[in-house]
Amino acid sequence: MRTIQSDGAVLCLPDRADGALYTVCCIAGEDFAGELAGIWETLPPVAVILVPPGKWEALSPFPAPALREGEPDFTPGAAAVLDRAAAAYDRLKRDYPLQPGPAIAGYSLAGLTALYGLHGGWGGKFSAFASLSGSLWMEGWDAFAESHPVPPEARAYLSLGGKEEKAGNPRMRRVGEATRAEVGRLKMQLPPRSLHFTLHPGGHFKDIPGRWRAALCWLAEK
Repeated sequence: MRTIQSDGAVLCLPDRADGALYTVCCIAGEDFAGELAGIWETLPPVAVILVPPGKWEALSPFPAPALREGEPDFTPGAAAVLDRAAAAYDRLKRDYPLQPGPAIAGYSLAGLTALYGLHGGWGGKFSAFASLSGSLWMEGWDAFAESHPVPPEARAYLSLGGKEEKAGNPRMRRVGEATRAEVGRLKMQLPPRSLHFTLHPGGHFKDIPGRWRAALCWLAEK
């Protein structure tokens, strides 16, 4: 795996590639490159652009109170992160063999950010949207998603740990109900081949590299 630094983003490429590569923009820091290296040989040929998330609480689409006392409140920075991801792809495709129509993917609150892109008008920038253990418990999400249909040509991947809805925080326990509601919503708008939902064993932090591998493989199988 080769890594190329570019204005804060990191492009990960196979050592060899025949032709242009399907590209996934992952909202993740540079430390994710180490986890990615551990699963790289099991992935299909794909390019990955790591887009730094910035402050975790600023990945939210909406303002919301903090989960715990003493933590910062959530602030609406999801749109800015999506714009940075699209700009990183546009910049890198000028110099590297990247296919048009990249995907956007994120874990936890970044997974909610990806789905915000699906519902919020980034269909012209990204062709697929992946939410891994996405924070769909966030207040305001259901109402927003219900009132913002998705592009019919989009593809969507969602995953969740089976124990996540048993979290200690009562707000976070809504994640199972909210994720199932989102899957049902998308079933009404996307063809079956364009939607995938996986329920993984364990809680929020169980086998994160394996969950990323499953998502990246599905996205690259387009």
